[in-house]
Amino acid sequence: MRFLLPFFCLFLLAACQDNRAPDADYEDDFLLVAHQTLKRDNSDYGQDMQLQALVHNRVDDDAGGGLWIRTTLPWMRLGNGELDTRNLAMLGERAKPLRRFLDTGTLSRVEDGEITETRIADPALHQEMVERFGDKVQQLLDQATATAVPLPDDPRPGDTWQASASLWGLPKVTADYRVLARDGDRVLIALTLDGDGVTGQARMIARWPSGMPEALRLHSSLPLPEQDARLEQRLVLISQQHYPYPVQDWDVDPMQVEMYTDRTERDLREPRILPADRRQPMRDEAYVDTLLDSLEQSLFYRTDELEETRLLTEGDWTLATPLQQQASFHLTGFEGGAPDGLLLNRLSESGGFYGLASPIPSDIGRDLLVLTGDGQFDADQPVKITGTARVWTDGEPMTLKRDDPAPDAPKILDWQDRRVDLRLGGDLGHWRARPLDADGEPLPYAVVYRPDQQADTSAEVFVGRLTLGPPLDHLTLITEAPIAALRLTPLKESQRPLTFTVRPLPEDGRPGLHPGGVRHQSSPLPEVPDDTGALLEGLTLEGLDDNRLRVTGPPGLRLCTLTPEDGADFHGTPLHFVWDQGSVREDVDPGFELRTEDDKIRYFYGRELSFQARCPTEVDTVTLTREQPGCARFDGEDGVVLGDDCGAIQGLDYAALDDTGLALEPLGEDDQGVRRFWGTVKEVRLLRADGEQQRDLRADFPEVPE
Repeated sequence: MRFLLPFFCLFLLAACQDNRAPDADYEDDFLLVAHQTLKRDNSDYGQDMQLQALVHNRVDDDAGGGLWIRTTLPWMRLGNGELDTRNLAMLGERAKPLRRFLDTGTLSRVEDGEITETRIADPALHQEMVERFGDKVQQLLDQATATAVPLPDDPRPGDTWQASASLWGLPKVTADYRVLARDGDRVLIALTLDGDGVTGQARMIARWPSGMPEALRLHSSLPLPEQDARLEQRLVLISQQHYPYPVQDWDVDPMQVEMYTDRTERDLREPRILPADRRQPMRDEAYVDTLLDSLEQSLFYRTDELEETRLLTEGDWTLATPLQQQASFHLTGFEGGAPDGLLLNRLSESGGFYGLASPIPSDIGRDLLVLTGDGQFDADQPVKITGTARVWTDGEPMTLKRDDPAPDAPKILDWQDRRVDLRLGGDLGHWRARPLDADGEPLPYAVVYRPDQQADTSAEVFVGRLTLGPPLDHLTLITEAPIAALRLTPLKESQRPLTFTVRPLPEDGRPGLHPGGVRHQSSPLPEVPDDTGALLEGLTLEGLDDNRLRVTGPPGLRLCTLTPEDGADFHGTPLHFVWDQGSVREDVDPGFELRTEDDKIRYFYGRELSFQARCPTEVDTVTLTREQPGCARFDGEDGVVLGDDCGAIQGLDYAALDDTGLALEPLGEDDQGVRRFWGTVKEVRLLRADGEQQRDLRADFPEVPE
């Protein structure tokens, strides 16, 4: 831990201009993610350390004349949580000096685009540290301060200059600067570091004219002669207010890069090939907007987690599924300012909409909301978070045959008989690609997305992933039949603001009957097939080799009922079939699973079981609205009572839908027998059956293995 400098960080790139930018341009919040490896000389092994931190920069008018920036670290996490500022209270008196330092922060004076002085903001604490550590205090400040970068008055691509630089964990060294690109007030700069044994490279996006950073990627190597070692560092810094794309830090830790690469290789070796009509459809912008409107009301935080120093949020998985395909988001801050004792953590963006929906059980520093550890957060009010969503909708498709000239975008990397690799994203734009056969018909296919050059851990690739636009992606399409052509559809991008209302849930996590907000579930209604006769014909018995019974079949199987023979039991406990949704990730199809009535036993040995499948011959979908309620009664915004005369298929629930067309999560019945749902019910949908067909089946379970 001693080689990591986790005490201070001023990320200030001040423009060298006669006219100072407004004070507000120098005030920002930053997210810092770093990975450091200490390697002894003549050794291939190293000691790894990870750092996550949130950094505040604020103009301090009380520090003296001129421009002074106060920098504090309200949250810092080392390693796997060995040190986390949220837990400092547990350390008692031992933690007071560190807490005192983190609270007071440092002051840095900026003159003509240069940082001329840096000191600990509390003079008494500064003096105490000088008396205790001597010259090492100044070394600490030098190595943990980003010095000013003298930007040209009007930076243009190709501009170069040389100046000193001091970045996190590095002493001041000489750096060569080169402007790579500019987009309005966003300037992309490349840095080459070389001096006093320090080597490295970086890219940063500086905001002009203030010079404050929007983003930084740094790869450096620093000698530590007193330890006969060298310190290698990979670092990502982003402005929490200004960086306009979702945060991605997957490549900061080389071990994590290897893990993701292995997962991709497995997906390529064992592709999950699906028919085109089994995939999530693209929707128009108006519908995606409706989903996003609902998403804004779908987040909740658990007050009981406060005792564990975490504030877990949870959201709506059903909303996440369609949004993950067609939209992205990034956060910008709290509406009306941050509540006392609470921080916004943009690392939560790395999991996309799925990350918002499901909290991570273990603490890995990616919670949406972070407590400062001082106990000031009052957990009884909604918290409002602002952000921006990007939405992609289909443009005009085109067909590209294998022998056609390659287009400029997307980039065709490789075209084999049953596999095509493409590069897209970034300047190439967003595209949708579908493989076609020789007749122009869609082929069943598997799709594997990953970042471009995913397996490359070199400094050049790591640093080069920072551009003014979104990152590049690598897309692979895999089929079982030859790919004669591709249907390429450019995706049109639009943006819209987001304001999330994050509501508190009771300590027991139970929302009650009127929790506010919205939460959806997967529809309880199965897909109705065109040919109901195929339901019985397509039944498949699976799992018998593992002494389990799972009955799968064509879409719409959920319409059927499976019943074991009379008297079928397991040591006196009756048997029944339970519907299971399956798992795409685990390659498990939905189907009926045989279990004991108490759902405790699902493995059976050395027996035969006869059972019957009954399916409807005709199915009608019935929609009941507030204007035409039919057999239903709507009670308030969230209540429904279904009459006995509705005639729904036995064993199937009905769906209460809101404006998104998704099914709302049921909350239970009130004292008047009204069933309440988590959101505003627009309509009710149920299925009615007419006629029945049946089939008798038998399963043989093998004996207990010897």
